[in-house]
Amino acid sequence: MNQFKNLSVDAKVVFLLSLCELIIDKISKSEGYEVALESLEKCWEWVKFKNIEAYNLYLYLENMDETDVMTFMQYEKDSDREKVWICLANALAYTIWEAYQYEKEKFLPQTIESVNYETVENFLAAFNEVYVLDGLADKLLHNFEKNYPMGIDKQ
Repeated sequence: MNQFKNLSVDAKVVFLLSLCELIIDKISKSEGYEVALESLEKCWEWVKFKNIEAYNLYLYLENMDETDVMTFMQYEKDSDREKVWICLANALAYTIWEAYQYEKEKFLPQTIESVNYETVENFLAAFNEVYVLDGLADKLLHNFEKNYPMGIDKQ
């Protein structure tokens, strides 16, 4: 986990989103797949341009219409696909948390307020159960730590 902590903000988000991209197709038959794809797309857009408000990203994670990642995750019947939803929810929550930090927002939705490095650990645990190439997350994390250390973000 120290390697993750040593990454720049953008590298942290890119790391999580990149791993999600590797497994997102595993839920292509699940209800909500389109929402999952769109949420990833919006997170990538936030990383690149910082032009999406944190609250608008948050609506992909939780919303009153129950057309959100958390709802689709709860309704998933297949345990392997549920792990993909868990990864997506954790990556999305972490991205939203960083977006709120970027906006210097003091009051966060309860789900986002509880985001911490355990969120990332849960993401990695679920990812390693879903993705068959052993050690990929660790190798990628090492590469990111080497090339995108904390402090190199563009603000």
